[in-house]
Amino acid sequence: MDETRVLQGNDVGWNTGTTEEVVARHDWDGRDTLAVTIVTAVSQLEDVDAVDLPPLSNTINPEALDRVFAQPARASATGDAVGRGSMNPARAHVQFRYAACDVTVWADGTVIVKSA
Repeated sequence: MDETRVLQGNDVGWNTGTTEEVVARHDWDGRDTLAVTIVTAVSQLEDVDAVDLPPLSNTINPEALDRVFAQPARASATGDAVGRGSMNPARAHVQFRYAACDVTVWADGTVIVKSA
């Protein structure tokens, strides 16, 4: 049975048409870190408790990931004016494998987790 698997509490989500994918929206101004959003999305897809997953830092440096999506990059992804050297919003994303899942994080806050 296909269903939408969007994280609870996220106000943005859409039907991906598959149970092999979770789509979440990270709130850059919210209290949760990007790492929490990623681990929560992976735990949702894998149907395990987040504490049972390996530390995200075993795969990627969470602080470096936050720096990649610093304010200028996020502004570029939302169409706000930014200075020279900012990321192209069409390509502003990072992909990596974590806990047997393929994770893509976009500058606009979209986090897509797919079974690997």
